[in-house]
Amino acid sequence: MPITRSAFQRYRLIDEVISRYPRRYSKQALFELLQDRCGIRSVSSLEKDIQRLREDHNAPIAYDKRRNGYYYTNPQFRLLRLMLTPDDMEALDYAREVLAATQGASVVAELTNALQKVRQSLDIVREVRPEDGNASGMQRKVVYVEEKILGGNRQYVPVLIRAVNQNRQVSFQYRKHADPEIESSASARTLHPILLREVADSWYVIGYDALSGKEKTYALDRMAELEILDEPCAVPPSVLAYVAELFDHIYGITDTTDPVEEILLSFTPLFGYYVKAKPIHQTQEVLRDDETECVVRLRLAPNRDLLMHLRSYGEHVKVLKPASLAQTITESLRATLGRY
Repeated sequence: MPITRSAFQRYRLIDEVISRYPRRYSKQALFELLQDRCGIRSVSSLEKDIQRLREDHNAPIAYDKRRNGYYYTNPQFRLLRLMLTPDDMEALDYAREVLAATQGASVVAELTNALQKVRQSLDIVREVRPEDGNASGMQRKVVYVEEKILGGNRQYVPVLIRAVNQNRQVSFQYRKHADPEIESSASARTLHPILLREVADSWYVIGYDALSGKEKTYALDRMAELEILDEPCAVPPSVLAYVAELFDHIYGITDTTDPVEEILLSFTPLFGYYVKAKPIHQTQEVLRDDETECVVRLRLAPNRDLLMHLRSYGEHVKVLKPASLAQTITESLRATLGRY
C-alpha cells in the first residue's frame, strides 16, 4: 500500500528517534513528540504505526522495560527507503540500474561511495532544522549546495544499458542543435549501442551506425521515442576496439580526427593547487611545481571540449605545447575580444 505523506513524516520521525542509541524514548515521550510534530491524537495511533513498521517494513523495534523505551534490536537498521521522498526513490532506482551495469571490481567502490553520500545527506537533513531559527527568531541557512541542472532524458539511461546488456539495437528520433525548434529536423536513427558516457551531468550513448559504417555519439537530451529492437547488434571488432579506447585520450565527449599529442600546460601557483586536487584527465602528470608555476603534462587529442575547458582557466593557464593548440587558444581569445 502506498505511504501517505503524513505517514511518511511519522515513520521518518519514529525511525530518527529510535535510532538515537543509546538514548531510548518512552511510549509517552514518543507520543508527545509525534503529537507536537505530526499532530497524532492518541497513543493507540502511535502503537499502530509501530506495528505497521514491524509488519510491513521489517523494522526490528523492541521495547526495553528496564529502560522504559523503544530501540532497534539491530542498531545498524535504518528505514532508508522511508526516509526518502518518492522523487528521491526514483533517483535511487535510476542510480541502482546504472551502477548495476558497472563491470569489474570498481562496482564495489561505486556502490560504497554512493551509500556514503546518501548517509551523509541524511545526517545533514537531521541536523538542519529551519523551524528552530536562531536567538532572534530569524531563520537562516547553514548549508549551501550547488543546484545542478541535470541533462534531460535521464530515464533513457537504464533502457540503453538494458539494450547493451542484451546486445540489441535501438531506434529513436534525433534532433540536432542546428534547428531545435523545427519538428521536421528530427530524423529516425537506428544504432547498435556500445557504451554510455556521462559528462557534466549530461548523458551520451556511443554506438555503431551501420549506414555510415563507423561509430557515432548521440546526446540523450536530443533523443525521443527510444525503443529497443528485436534485431541483435552486429558491431565490427575494429569499431569495438576503437570505442573501448576512445576516451583514454579524449577530454569530454567530442571525438576528433586530430592525433594524440603531448600537451604541456603552465598554471599559476594558486590554480596549480586546483589542478592537482582535481586533475583534468587521467593522463595528467605534474612536471614542475614551485612558487612560480605548476606545469602539467597531458596525453590527449585536442578537441572542442578541451579548448572550452582550458579557456575556463582564463589568465591562470598558458599552453606551452603543442604550438597548434596554443595558436587555437590565441585565435579563440581574439575572437572573444572582438565581440566586446
